[in-house]
Amino acid sequence: MTLSIQHIRNATSLILINGKKILVDPMLSDVGELPPVPFTRSLKRNPIVPLPVELGIFENIDAILLTHLHFDHFDKMAKKVLNKHVPVFCQPADQKYIKSCGFNNVYPIDDTSQWYGINFKRISGQHAKGIVGRLLGPVSGFILSTSDVESLYIVGDCIFTDQLNEVFKQYQPQVCIVNTPRAQLLLGSIITMTPKDIIKVLHVSPSSKIVAVHMDAISHCTLTRKDLFQYLVAHNVLDSVTIPKDGELIYF
Repeated sequence: MTLSIQHIRNATSLILINGKKILVDPMLSDVGELPPVPFTRSLKRNPIVPLPVELGIFENIDAILLTHLHFDHFDKMAKKVLNKHVPVFCQPADQKYIKSCGFNNVYPIDDTSQWYGINFKRISGQHAKGIVGRLLGPVSGFILSTSDVESLYIVGDCIFTDQLNEVFKQYQPQVCIVNTPRAQLLLGSIITMTPKDIIKVLHVSPSSKIVAVHMDAISHCTLTRKDLFQYLVAHNVLDSVTIPKDGELIYF
C-alpha cells in the first residue's frame, strides 16, 4: 500500500491512499475565528494556531472523510470553501446535516463500503463515558485498506474502550492516526485518548505505527506535543510513534 499522510492541524489530515487524496476532518479557519469550546475552563477562541498551508491545496482533493461533526473537525470555513461535488464519507447520523451544508454526494457508511479500490470499515466509538458521551453525540473511526493486507485506522475522537481493544487486536492496522490531546471538559471528563492509551494500543497491536495528532491547536486539549514526546521516551516506545508538526508530510 502506497500511503502518505500530511498532518495539517488538530485532527485534519490529507491522506494519499491508492492514488486518491482524502481530506479528513477539515478545520480550516484562521486563528480565533471559532468560539471557545463549551463546558471547558478555557475562554480562548479557536483555533489557537494558524493554518500551516494555503487554502488552495484543498481544491485538489478526491474525497472528504468526517468522523463526526464537532466544529474542530468540520468547521464553517470547510463548509464554505470545499468543493460541494466531491464525495463525502461519514457516519449515518451525520448524512442529513452534511447535505444541508450543500454537499451533493454524501455517502454514509453503516458498516463497510468500497470506493476506487479502497475499502472503508466504520468503527463505532465513544467520545466519552456515560452521559457525557451521549451528550457529545455519535463518533466513529474508519479503517481504510486496499487489496494489500496493510491498513490505515483513523481512530477519531474515540476513547479507548474494550470494544476498541478488540478492534486493534483483530485488525492489527499498519498505521493508526490517533487523537491523543487528553481533551477535558469542566467536570474532568476526558473525551479523547491519552498517552496511556497509546501504550494500550501498542500492547494489543505491537506492529502498528501510530501518528499522534490533535494537539496544540484547540483550547480544551491539555496535552502538548512536548508532553507526549517525554512520555513516550520514558516508556521506550518512541520508535512506534510519530508526532507530526502542523503541515508535516509522512510517508509509509
